[in-house]
Amino acid sequence: MQSLLQMPIIQLLLVVLAVYVFLKFATMCKQFSLSPGFKKGTYIVTAVALLILNWFAKSELQLWMVIIGLAVVLAFTAALMSGTKAEA
Repeated sequence: MQSLLQMPIIQLLLVVLAVYVFLKFATMCKQFSLSPGFKKGTYIVTAVALLILNWFAKSELQLWMVIIGLAVVLAFTAALMSGTKAEA
């Protein structure tokens, strides 16, 4: 007997749920506005984090890489979807 998480229909439902939650998060981020410098810093940190994650791709830290990758994706989404504050 398969465990519950190994059933294809459950995996499909989990993916659909994850996409729905991500879209809700992206929609929520549209309400915020960030300074251009902060947004640029977030983009730079995202690029550096992706390089570091690629460097450690074959290490024993796969779980940490997934967690850090998720945090990077959420930060990038927040910076990308939020508005930009006008400079005074």
